[in-house]
Amino acid sequence: MASSLQSASSPNPLYKGSDGLSDIRKMTRLALSYWYLFVICFFLSLSAVWLYHRYTLPVYKASVTILFKDDSNQDLSRSVITEGFGLSAEMRSIENQSFIIRSHAMSLRAINRLDFGVSYYSKGRLKDSELYHPFPFVIRFDSVHPQLLNTPVFLKFLGDDKVHVSIQTERSVLHRYSDDSDVGYTDALNFETTVTRGEEVKHPWFKFSVELSETGSWPEAGEYYVKFNSQSAVASKYRSSLAVTPYSEGSSIVFVTVSGQQPQKLKSYLQVLAEEIVKNNLERKNDMANRSIDFIQSQLATVADTLSLIQQKLIDFRKSNRFMMPSEVSERLSDEFFEMEKERRMLDFQYDYLNIIRRRLKNNSRDENDFMLPAFSEKISPILQQFITEHLTLLKEYSLMEEESGASNPYITELEKKIEVSEQSLMTGIGKQMENIELSRDELDSHEAQLTSRISELPELERDFLALERTHKLNDAIYTFLLQKASENQIAKASNVPDNEVLDQAYVYGPILPDKKNDYTKGLLVGLLLPALIIGLKEFFNIRIRRKDDLQSLKLGLPLVGSILHNKFQQELVVMEQQNTFIGESFRSLRARLRFMLQAPGKVISVTSTNTGEGKTFCAVNLASVFAISGKKTILVGLDLRKPRLSPVFNLDKKPGVSNYLIGQAGWDDVLVKTDFDNLWVLHGGDVPPNPSELISGPATAELFKRLRQEFDIVIVDTPPVGLVSDARIVMDLSDCHLYIVRAGVTVKEHFETTIRSLIDEKVSCLGLVLNDVNEVPQGYGYNTSGYFSDGVKRG
Repeated sequence: MASSLQSASSPNPLYKGSDGLSDIRKMTRLALSYWYLFVICFFLSLSAVWLYHRYTLPVYKASVTILFKDDSNQDLSRSVITEGFGLSAEMRSIENQSFIIRSHAMSLRAINRLDFGVSYYSKGRLKDSELYHPFPFVIRFDSVHPQLLNTPVFLKFLGDDKVHVSIQTERSVLHRYSDDSDVGYTDALNFETTVTRGEEVKHPWFKFSVELSETGSWPEAGEYYVKFNSQSAVASKYRSSLAVTPYSEGSSIVFVTVSGQQPQKLKSYLQVLAEEIVKNNLERKNDMANRSIDFIQSQLATVADTLSLIQQKLIDFRKSNRFMMPSEVSERLSDEFFEMEKERRMLDFQYDYLNIIRRRLKNNSRDENDFMLPAFSEKISPILQQFITEHLTLLKEYSLMEEESGASNPYITELEKKIEVSEQSLMTGIGKQMENIELSRDELDSHEAQLTSRISELPELERDFLALERTHKLNDAIYTFLLQKASENQIAKASNVPDNEVLDQAYVYGPILPDKKNDYTKGLLVGLLLPALIIGLKEFFNIRIRRKDDLQSLKLGLPLVGSILHNKFQQELVVMEQQNTFIGESFRSLRARLRFMLQAPGKVISVTSTNTGEGKTFCAVNLASVFAISGKKTILVGLDLRKPRLSPVFNLDKKPGVSNYLIGQAGWDDVLVKTDFDNLWVLHGGDVPPNPSELISGPATAELFKRLRQEFDIVIVDTPPVGLVSDARIVMDLSDCHLYIVRAGVTVKEHFETTIRSLIDEKVSCLGLVLNDVNEVPQGYGYNTSGYFSDGVKRG
């Protein structure tokens, strides 16, 4: 038996592990082999980006810069209330201001000042553009009459001041602008009419007219459409894209931005919104001042009526009793009693006020109006005033936050805890203050009783006069006090200035979307990654052997004896008939390897494969041909008795073959055929026997191989697929070397691996692999280079 093929080819076996460089080369070869896929994907992805930019409406961004003045160092004493009625430091924080700015109520205030109730669009072939000042025309509508909401009203200008109006809808909302409310729904509608400029388009579901724009323009031709919008819905739309961003962490300067497709609308909205933010801040600061002033004015009216009545009674008393002046003693007693009465009245005001607050705290009231500090509460302790002011601040903040973010917000939960603590502190402070007031009133009652006793000793006429005069002085003092507080509150209100200031007016920049640079970068990445993904998935789900790398990945420990290029010629005997070709050179390379490895006395080479259709007969025929060309007396034996293919190749269908020889139906000279080519003989399979395995395993086969060794230099045996039947395994025991044909793109990995590992386990010696039908053409200088051959035939 010839020396082992494995040992002879050990420098380049297929069981070598792949390094990183070989993996990179493999990926590079894969990418180059699918270059067309990359070209297609790059073209499609970049074309998609171009179409997206061509037909997508751009998105712009508008911005305004606002300064929130920080008065956090101001204390929370009563002076905050009487000298500015400002919001707390917390309420002026960026976070809280952001809630207020992004509230629906604030956005709606801005929208109500703008003409966003009707949207104007110019129709294009593939995209429509929204129009804003200047409008090409104006829609005038009746705000009391219902209008179709969010339904396109198509306008085609015909010339001569005529407009064709068409409306189609399956179901729409009816909206009344006078009270910004939805009043019903429509049925299916298909409406068309032609009107002149200024003529009303009337229907139970809408009423409007098309008129000249503010600049006096009128389209002579063209197609447009308009939509009626709900003010509340428009406010929600702009609010959803509104963002508040501080200049830096801890900064009181913020950027308020909004994005959309109509830049002029964005600018107008943001400018008006900034004005409303400043206006709202001032309104909130003046809110408590206004309520205090209203309270004082109502008290003044009541006291003025009482004072006027008492004055008249005093005059009538003097006239009727001819009483001019009281005595010095009675005057002194009257003044002393007046001061006590005045002090008692103020204590009663304080006690009643504290009692109201305590009662509302027990009822868990969360209305900040219930805790307004009266204008004449300076007698209340400063600590209690601070508690009331802090509680009022927390209630205001709670009201704003709950309206904006809902009760589930974590900050709301924290505020509720703070309010509970504040309520407990207030209850304790109010209780102590009311106890002090009761003690003071008891002491005053005692002094008042003594004075009353002394006054009762005066003459009756003088006592009656002193009672009227005391009542007049008390009401006059209260009236004067209320006038003073009213004036103080008016001055405080007039001195209020907004905490917010617009630093930069609204401006528009962009478009910000679509981003050409970013989108084209993404398009290039998609064009690169998509084919890579397709190739990766194709490789992952590949079940066939396609190239040398696939064989290496199996780590079989077997050498790759040769690679046979793809046969583009419609011939089986390609070596004989197309000698100066790539495929011919690949068989010559295989012959050179076998000559080096097949040392005497080895001369029998079996050729097998895993399955049919993998080119083992083709390889056997051409391998025999290259040995014959080299001067070796070569015979090609067809031992694939189940599906003999040598007969049609050499036109031997009617001649007896191996099967006939083995059963004794034909002699040696009858089955041995000399071909038309020098040094090449053929012994084809012959008739298909009923028992091929038994026939091959018989002693006649061994005798046949013994004769073949004696008469020929090289014996090439075409055996059945070893992965299907056992015939080839029997022939291997009679052969010196075994070539296992693997066809690129056809041989199934799993079937091949199972079969070849079985042969390895059985220790079949001198076993080598041949990769057939390879599409790669070797590059570079050498006998396989594409520019070396000169027969003028295009090579594959």
